[in-house]
Amino acid sequence: MNAQTELGPDALDFWIGDWSVSWPGGTGTNRIRRILQDRVIEEVFECHGADGSLYGRSHSVLDAADGAWRQTWVDSSGAYLDFVGVVVDGRISFQRTDRGDPNVLQRMVWLDVRDDGFRWEWQRSTDRGATWEVSWPLTYRRRSAGESDRGQAGTLVGSSGPGMGSTGAAGNVSGVSGESSPGSSGTGSSGSIGG
Repeated sequence: MNAQTELGPDALDFWIGDWSVSWPGGTGTNRIRRILQDRVIEEVFECHGADGSLYGRSHSVLDAADGAWRQTWVDSSGAYLDFVGVVVDGRISFQRTDRGDPNVLQRMVWLDVRDDGFRWEWQRSTDRGATWEVSWPLTYRRRSAGESDRGQAGTLVGSSGPGMGSTGAAGNVSGVSGESSPGSSGTGSSGSIGG
C-alpha cells in the first residue's frame, strides 16, 4: 500500500461497527459509524464500572481543504484532543504533539486488524518519535447483532491499567495523553485519550 491508499477516503472503514473493548482492568463499548453524507466517522466510546463511567466522542474527517485526515476527541472529563492522520506500519494512525512539551508525541495505532477484531494502542514518545512506549493497550472484538451493552462493566478508577487513577500513571479512564486534564492525577503523565 502507498500513503495515498492508506490515507484515502476508506482508510477507516475497517473500524466501522459495534465493538466490545477491553484492556487490563477495564471494559467498554465503542460504536463507529459514518455520518454527514458519509464524510465523517463518528465514534461513541463508553466505559462503565463500579467506580464511575466515561463517555467519549470523536469525529474523524478527510479534510477537503488539504486532504489530511483529522480527528477531534472530547469526553466527559472535559478533555479535548486533536490529531492528524499519519501512516504507521502500513495503516492509518492518528498522531499529535503534546501542547505542554513539543518533544512529546502521542499516537493511536491499530494493529493486527481482522474483520472480527484488532488491537489498538495509545503510544507515547518523549524523543520526538525516535522510540515509542505503549501506554494503553486495548483489544477490540466485533459485537454480534443484538449483543447488549449491559455486562460490559469494568473497573475504571483504581484498576491497574494505564488510564486508571490508582496507578499514578493516569487520572481517568481516558487518560494517557501526557497532558493534565480534569480528573487527571496532575503528575503530567496523563490526561485523556480517544479511539
